[in-house]
Amino acid sequence: MIEIKVKYAVLATISFVLLHSPVFAQDLEALVKQCAMCHGRDGNSKSSTIPSFGGSSEKYFKYAIDAYKNGGRKSDMMKRFVDNLSAEDVDKLAEHYSQQTFKPAEQEFDPQLAQKGQELHNTYCAKCHDNNGRVDPYNYGILAGQWMPYLKLSIKEYLEGTRRVNPMMVKKLKRVQNEVGEEGFEQLVNFYASVK
Repeated sequence: MIEIKVKYAVLATISFVLLHSPVFAQDLEALVKQCAMCHGRDGNSKSSTIPSFGGSSEKYFKYAIDAYKNGGRKSDMMKRFVDNLSAEDVDKLAEHYSQQTFKPAEQEFDPQLAQKGQELHNTYCAKCHDNNGRVDPYNYGILAGQWMPYLKLSIKEYLEGTRRVNPMMVKKLKRVQNEVGEEGFEQLVNFYASVK
């Protein structure tokens, strides 16, 4: 009798663990619905503090998810979501969003600041963020048309060291800060907002 109870207890424990672990891949449609609540079904956010990633490379998408999973990017909401993703889930989502089209955010920008920002981009950013930040050749993400508040938050986190990034980028951001001041970041984000 005790042996049967132990078997049932073991089976119940295994069932609970399996049902509540991210080992099993989820349905793509269900995953996209979860992402769409904040990022839009096609990966184009309607909120100025949430990034758009439709059209990003699969490699960049996986890098971002890994950063949230492993503390390279801080967000309690994202951490709860990504912790339940299996490797297969991440692969499916990365493929899905890489096939979407990035849509530049509709937002106002200052043309004079944008013009100065283009000069800064050409001096500090163009080597990695090709084509005025439109494309993603080195998997650094799309800057052109990204929400300005999101870009400002990202820059702040890079400089504070609370967001994982290539050390060369931090050096370049610090050069902008030292040589141009905080106004340089305002110029850069206005430039990226102006690029369609």
